Amino acid sequence: MKLFFILSGEHPTLPRSEVKAILESEGVKYRVLNVFPHVLRIDAPLESCDLVYRRASMTLQCCRELFISSADYHEIYNCCKDVDWSFIYGKTYAVRVKRVEGSSPHLSTRILEREIGAIIYRNVFSKAKVNLVNPEVLIQGIITNDKFLLGISMKTIRRGVFELRRPKYRPFFHPSSLDAIISRLFVNLSRAKPGSIFLDPFCGAGGFLIEAYLIGCHVIGLDIDSKMISGAKINLKYFNVHPLALIHGDARNLPFRRIDAIATDPPYGRSASTRGERLELLIKEFLCDAKVILNRNGCMCIASPSTLNLEDLAKSAGFKVEELHLMRVHKSLTRIIAVLKH
Repeated sequence: MKLFFILSGEHPTLPRSEVKAILESEGVKYRVLNVFPHVLRIDAPLESCDLVYRRASMTLQCCRELFISSADYHEIYNCCKDVDWSFIYGKTYAVRVKRVEGSSPHLSTRILEREIGAIIYRNVFSKAKVNLVNPEVLIQGIITNDKFLLGISMKTIRRGVFELRRPKYRPFFHPSSLDAIISRLFVNLSRAKPGSIFLDPFCGAGGFLIEAYLIGCHVIGLDIDSKMISGAKINLKYFNVHPLALIHGDARNLPFRRIDAIATDPPYGRSASTRGERLELLIKEFLCDAKVILNRNGCMCIASPSTLNLEDLAKSAGFKVEELHLMRVHKSLTRIIAVLKH
């Protein structure tokens, strides 16, 4: 089935990588058809929409495709007339159209909503009714890269839930903590799945553990700073998270046998501390230890400053580098986000 996902667009590559990581972690077979600005179009089972809805932090909508066309009024209307609209019989519906990054300015989203709505109305007559406030079926169009996609919105992701878990709203706050949206992204990129054992070996205030637990993982946190472990316990209790363990320990000497997935953000920013260790040596020694405990074909999502050659360090530890993404944090720090595979 052809599906498309409307992405947040807050990063050029990470949102679509997150969708693909979720599907891979859940064992869903898919094929990428197109990558457009803010849109990923794939061939995959319809259940993919539910999986992405439950897990993604950088996706806005999950849609079942009705058609794709060039950004041309005549072609769009002809495609609309070819659609079998009987699936909305007995229901209420509305049409919405979005434009991405100023694409195809010759098209009016209002005109498209009105004319597509009129075509649907002529096809269904009195068998379905328009409801612009709370429709049972939302017909979603999007203009991107001089293309027009129309689909049935299967799921709309309410990202406000991540806002409630931002570091400033946790009872224990540390300035190095990442926002919940980014923490969930890291967890998803690690290919963690429900029922798996997830580790954050630099767990800090526990943000990654919270997000991994909420998608159904068994979580373990470790940190060399006992104050951070105490703070993480407070935060996890606040969000009703029950970890397998929270351990005061060194990430270069991991006391585990087998871990399914790892996501972590080692200390390197202004407010983080490496306890006097040179960052390159700390990461190198950690990666070597992590390679031993991570299950075969298991993945790790890890960040580092762009000044550190994380790719070479990972390869020297025996990892396969699956993905590399650059994310600007502030003027003096650009972060590399790497996905490594055992």
